[in-house]
Amino acid sequence: MECRLLDLPLLQTARQHPDDDLLALDAGAPPSTGRGPAPEPGLAPELRDLFRSFTNAQRAPRTRHEYEKYLKDFIMGTGIRTRDQLLATKSDQVIEYRNALQARGLSPSTINGRLVAVRGLFGRLFKSGEIAGNPADAGLVPGLQVSAVSRTEGLTENEVKAVIGTCHGTLRGLRDRALLMTLFYEGLRRSEASKLRYRDISTKKGLLEVKGAKNNPYDTIRLRPEVRQAIEDYLEVLNRDLERLRTGPDDPVFVSLSRLRSFGKRLAPSSINEIVKDRVKEAEIGRRITAHSLRHTVTTLALAGGVPVQQVQRHLRHKDVATTLRYDRERDVRRNPTLDALPRMD
Repeated sequence: MECRLLDLPLLQTARQHPDDDLLALDAGAPPSTGRGPAPEPGLAPELRDLFRSFTNAQRAPRTRHEYEKYLKDFIMGTGIRTRDQLLATKSDQVIEYRNALQARGLSPSTINGRLVAVRGLFGRLFKSGEIAGNPADAGLVPGLQVSAVSRTEGLTENEVKAVIGTCHGTLRGLRDRALLMTLFYEGLRRSEASKLRYRDISTKKGLLEVKGAKNNPYDTIRLRPEVRQAIEDYLEVLNRDLERLRTGPDDPVFVSLSRLRSFGKRLAPSSINEIVKDRVKEAEIGRRITAHSLRHTVTTLALAGGVPVQQVQRHLRHKDVATTLRYDRERDVRRNPTLDALPRMD
């Protein structure tokens, strides 16, 4: 994707970034142990085994982790405690659960994601012949309509410069600058940035290998030279602090800098989000901006710069071009000439 190089501020010296101690993921451990949901008081062992079997069948560790949480929430919300109660679940109960999620203020996309987990569990039971039909089937329990416009707010070019400009010449500043530039230019999801290893930026010249992408376990995109340089500058200083000669191919790129217990361990996705929020606050931008906002910004600036939508889709690794267009719907609405063509009535 051709995207004009921003005139980013030069590194300066010294202001400390807020500590991210509790946000680091211990020793790069995956988010789930793969052993199923934590036992709940009064939950029958055979029901726990059933959940464990279903969640372990999911291919992605993140999916297993999310499904564990969603199913735990489902049984807590419906009062199900035994396998027989689960097998006797009716569509009305699933509908009541969906409506309760709405009452809790969860977004339609979040609710639909939870319904997918519940629907998948009952679908597995239906295929195994343990129930006569799926009580969570979409025809019986419709999902909620998701807006065609992304709720994520993007940044302007000047705001991106301002956020990156808060990163100074300390190790933390170098890390955050490299992270922000990676999220912006490469359009990575925070989970992808968390998993980034040194070999992913160094194996193929000019390319970035993305592992664990949402719709593809392996993908390759162009790597901006200034992103590679920002990462190398940060890692050079990090290696001195870690007293190591060089970065190993499997070493995480973005690590915690907390001196308490997690120094040098890879950053969790939640850490990355908090770093972005802190930098945005330091740049005195009052809107709700997250790590995903930088991915949104890639879309709007690239499309505004004339990049074909299919190329932007490829860079962001969206399975459906409609997902790419969701990020740009507001700009398209603002350009709509219909009102301008109508006669004045005053």
